[in-house]
Amino acid sequence: MQRIYRSAISFFQGAPWRRYLGFFLLGFLLRLPVLVLAVANPARAIPPGDAPGYYQLAVNLVQHGAFSPSSSAPFQPDPFRTPGYPLFLALIFFLAGSSTLAVVFAQSLLHAVTGLVIVRLGEKVFGSLRIGVIGCLLWAIAPLPAIFAGLLLTEILFTAVFLTLLLVITETHLMYSALGGALLGAAILVRPVGIFLWPSLLPALSLGVGWRRAIAKCILFSAMVAAVIAPWLYRNYHIFGRVTLEAVQNNLLYYNAAGYITWRDGITLGEARDAATRYYQQYLAEKGLHPANAVEESDAMSSAAIRMLLADPFRAIWFNGLDSLNGLRPGASYFIIYLEPGIITPDSTTNGELSPASSNIARPEVLLVTILLSIFYGVLYLLSAIGILQLLWDRKWTALVLLVVPCLLIMYAPALASNARFRIPIEPVLCLLAAWALGEVIPAFVSRVLLRTRISPLKKQPVNS
Repeated sequence: MQRIYRSAISFFQGAPWRRYLGFFLLGFLLRLPVLVLAVANPARAIPPGDAPGYYQLAVNLVQHGAFSPSSSAPFQPDPFRTPGYPLFLALIFFLAGSSTLAVVFAQSLLHAVTGLVIVRLGEKVFGSLRIGVIGCLLWAIAPLPAIFAGLLLTEILFTAVFLTLLLVITETHLMYSALGGALLGAAILVRPVGIFLWPSLLPALSLGVGWRRAIAKCILFSAMVAAVIAPWLYRNYHIFGRVTLEAVQNNLLYYNAAGYITWRDGITLGEARDAATRYYQQYLAEKGLHPANAVEESDAMSSAAIRMLLADPFRAIWFNGLDSLNGLRPGASYFIIYLEPGIITPDSTTNGELSPASSNIARPEVLLVTILLSIFYGVLYLLSAIGILQLLWDRKWTALVLLVVPCLLIMYAPALASNARFRIPIEPVLCLLAAWALGEVIPAFVSRVLLRTRISPLKKQPVNS
C-alpha cells in the first residue's frame, strides 16, 4: 500500500498535466455521492421550478426541432428563456437519450473542470500555484455547487463559462479578447444576467496595455459578444417584434419594484406585489394602453416599474442592494430537496418571504443541514472578506477589477429574486479570495505577530570589577 501511495505521489508531482489530472480526478470523485443519488432516483434532478421547463425545451428541440415549452402540438415558441442551457441539454439528450443521469454526469465533469480553471486563475492573478490549489480544494468541498451538479438548472454551465471567460481575458493577445467575447455571449445565452458583465469586463481588458491596444481589445471583445447573441435577438424580433433576450418577463415589476415598495412602506411582499399591480393598472389607464399580447404586457410592466423606481432612484438602488443579500443565504432548501425529494417543497413558502427550509426549520434534519451550511459559508464569507480587504490594502487593482467587480454585479442584479442559487457562479471566486486569505494573508499576519511577541535577547549583565 505504501508503495502504491508513493508511486501515485510521484506520478502527480511530474509534468504539470499530471498535476491538473489529479485535481480533476479529485473534483470528480467528490461528486460521486451526487451521481449515486441521481441513479437511485433520477427524478430528483428535476425539482419543481425552472428545471421542468428546461427539460421540456430540450426534449422538444431533440424530438421536434422546436424551442417550445409545450408538451404537445402546436409547439408555440417560448418567449421566456434564452437558448443556451436548453441547447446544452439537447446535445446530451441527442447523444444519450432523454437521460437526466447523463446530464448529472456531464455537469459533474464540468464542475471538476471548473476546479482546474480555479487553479490556473490562482496562478495568473495571484502568481501562486498554492493559492490556486487551495481555491480548487475549497471549490471541491463546497456543498451547494455539488448539489447543483445534480440539478437540471443553469448554474454549473454558467459558472464554468463565466470562470473560463475570466481566465481568458487575463491574456493580452487580441485572439483571447475575441474568445472572451464569444464566451460572454454564450454566458448571456445561458443566463441573461450575464449582460451586466459586458461593461464591467471592459476595464479588466484594458489593464496593463496601452490605450490603442485597450481600445482594440474592447472593440473586438464587444463585437464577438454581439455576434454570438445577434441570432437570438433576431429570432425574438422576427417572432415577437422585440429585439430582446427575453420577450416576456415581469421581474422588474414583481421583484424590483415590489421589493422597493416592501422596504419603503414596511409591508409584506404579498402586499407589495398587490400594490405594484395597482400601480401598473393606474399606469395603463394613464397612458391609455391596452396590451394585446404577453409581449406588449411585459413591455408595459417594465415601463411602469422603471417609472416607479426612477421616481426615487437612490433609495431604489439601496433597497435593491439589500434585497440582493438574499443570495448569501446558505441554500439549505436546495440541499434538502435534492437529498430527500418531497420532504419540503418550494410551494411551502409564504409568498416567497420564507425559504422552504425556513418554513420547516423545526424538522431536525432541516435544522442540522441549515446549521452545517451556515457554518461553512459563514467561514467562507469571512475569509473572502479578509482576502478582499488585503487586495485593497495591497492595491492589487487587476484582481479587484477582474474578480470582485463582476461578482458584485452578478449578485446585485437579481434583487428580490435573489437566493442561494444566484450565488453559485461567484463561489469559485469566493474560494479563490478565501484561498488568498488562507495561503498568504493569515500566515503573514501570524508571522508578524509572532515576530513582535518574540522574547527579546537577554541583556548583557554588568561585569563585576
